[in-house]
Amino acid sequence: MGARGVSEEAVVEAAETVAEKIDVLLERATDAVLGAPWPGSPQWRQEWESRESDSGRAALEQRARVKIAIAVLAGVDPRHEIERACRAGIVAAIDVTGHGHRRPAGARLRTAAAAADQLAIW
Repeated sequence: MGARGVSEEAVVEAAETVAEKIDVLLERATDAVLGAPWPGSPQWRQEWESRESDSGRAALEQRARVKIAIAVLAGVDPRHEIERACRAGIVAAIDVTGHGHRRPAGARLRTAAAAADQLAIW
């Protein structure tokens, strides 16, 4: 992997932690965009109980599509989310190319290169 003096196991563990954090952030961002009810609230329970209905499945598909769109716009590879949605039967297939998921003009994706002048926090 090219990281001298660092075990591959440590790098893999760190990568898994980052992937988990990205998933949590995608979930929270999706909740915010969709205006999801607070977990455990009566509205949340109602939506949870109706997830197997036609409207519940439609809501799950919409959630998957929004989450994937957020990932694409954030520069995160959406394949994991697409595969998860397909395995769960939420969607048959999602093609993220050509769906209008483009950054607005002037919006910039934050990258490590853009933040090179920032101090490390550790």
